[in-house]
Amino acid sequence: MNLKVIRKFPKILEFAELFDSVGWERKIDRIKQNRKHSVLAVSVYDNGKIVGMGRVVGDSCYFTIYDIVVRAEYQGKGIGTLVLNEIISWYKSIKDDDTFLYLGASVGKEGFYEKFGFKSRPNDDVGAGMKWYEEV
Repeated sequence: MNLKVIRKFPKILEFAELFDSVGWERKIDRIKQNRKHSVLAVSVYDNGKIVGMGRVVGDSCYFTIYDIVVRAEYQGKGIGTLVLNEIISWYKSIKDDDTFLYLGASVGKEGFYEKFGFKSRPNDDVGAGMKWYEEV
């Protein structure tokens, strides 16, 4: 592998193709909005081909990690770790007493994030994360 990690949002079609590679779908208009609202994006390339990424959305106080995705054939090779380490390094460079870093782990992936210091909710510090569902 000839990996290159950069702090840059991938090209729109790269983003879409990466998501497609793992069975996720995101419309081009939505990807453009994702880019517009991201305060940081980390992209990983192998010989010029995107193989992983992650991004952060924030308002200068609260930051949330989204879309950590690694091409299936590259999973288990440290790509997600590269992305998360780059995000954490960036966050540490801006962190103060009034900033917070969050994420919502996919089911079964909590252990991966716990290795980096993330803690499941609820805990002694914060309540449970919640999601709104429209009643039908």
